[in-house]
Amino acid sequence: MSGRHADDRSGGARSRHRAGGHGPGTDAVSVDLDPDQAREIARLVKAGGAESVEDYVARAVADRLERDRSLGDLQELFERKGQGPSAEHLAWAREVLGVDREQGEDRL
Repeated sequence: MSGRHADDRSGGARSRHRAGGHGPGTDAVSVDLDPDQAREIARLVKAGGAESVEDYVARAVADRLERDRSLGDLQELFERKGQGPSAEHLAWAREVLGVDREQGEDRL
């Protein structure tokens, strides 16, 4: 988090990138979260669900990047085959990936 307190109501979707970072091979990135999300993450950290807010966010980003890479790989496979997946395959993939129809249509 960017030094904002969990009770800050300004929210927003901005992100700022700073050179440097918190450790070798990392970059510090400041992300504004919805206040409710920030409070929920803080509760999860306090309950032992993650080592820190930074750890929680880093893991969430890694999971999303892996999902997006997998969807991209799948799309490339279908393009190479010259055909798309059936409606049944799309429904199954959306269910397994936890992607709703609107989110998944541009990827699958």
